[in-house]
Formats: sequence, structure tokens, C-alpha cells
Amino acid sequence: MIEKGYLKYIVPPLLFIIMLLDAHVNRLFTHFFNDSYQMNAHVMIIVLLVVSELLDKRFMIGTMLVVGILYDLYYIGVIGIYAVILPLTVALIYLFGRVIHQSLLTLFFSMIIFVTFFELGSTLIQMVFQLAQVDNQLFVTRFLGPTLGMNILLFIFLIFPIRKLLVEKGSYSD
Repeated sequence: MIEKGYLKYIVPPLLFIIMLLDAHVNRLFTHFFNDSYQMNAHVMIIVLLVVSELLDKRFMIGTMLVVGILYDLYYIGVIGIYAVILPLTVALIYLFGRVIHQSLLTLFFSMIIFVTFFELGSTLIQMVFQLAQVDNQLFVTRFLGPTLGMNILLFIFLIFPIRKLLVEKGSYSD
């Protein structure tokens, strides 16, 4: 476990590295399915859900604003989409923090809700600014469904190592 005092120095670079790793996982799985399904790994959201219990809201919103700007520059080239949706996601995580951190089950369902919010929000922003045209049926069946499926599996495999690394033992009462 990382000491709580050091966590605020470790989490920003960790989130940046996870953002880059998420992109490689996305490409790997999309290529594995011959580009018929596109899925986005959101280990970053899983880590955000875990560390939101320990770190200050303002610090995390600022951190995610910076990560969002880097995300926009690295992947899209237009600043504003992820620079808006990432801090907004963190603000909502903190707003519902008491419910999210009740048990591992509420954390799991919160991950599903926030991944859905993240994907719908970023797609909606892209549609509003005419950066993307999306067929709703294809979005749900070929993107959102596979994305949620992959993130459910990632949550199952990674939640215990992430919690063990970042949070004290026995923080959830299951």
C-alpha cells in the first residue's frame, strides 16, 4: 500500500500512464475483433473511483483537467472534449461518493454508470461540435456494449490489486 501522504504525488503520473495503457488495450482488443467492435478500456475510471475516497476533490478535478487536456492533445487534436468530460466525471464521483464507497458491489455498479456517462458524454460533445456523426444503434451495439463488457472484466481482474496498491486493507465492508 502507498502511504496516503505520497498518494497525491503518485496518482497524477499514474493516471497519465494508465491513460496511455488504456489506449494500447483499446487498440489490441479492437484489432482482435477485426475492427467490427470498438471498445475502450477505462482503468483510469476504476482508479478514480478508488482514489476518490482518499484524495481531495479540488486536487482530483484539477488533475483530471490536466489529464483531459493531454488526452485531447494526444488522441484528438482538439482541446475541450476530454478536458470537460474527465473533470465532470470526477465531480460526479465526489458528489455520489458516500454511495459509491459503501461496498465493492456499489463500486462495481458505479463503474458501469460512470463508464457509460463518460462514453455518452464524450460522444455527445463530439456530436454537438460536429466532430463525429454517430448512428445510435451502432453506437450501442458495436461500441458501448463491448466497452462495458471489457470494463466489467477489467474491474473483476484489477479491483483487488488496485485497492491493495492504493487503499488500506479493509476499507470496504463486504
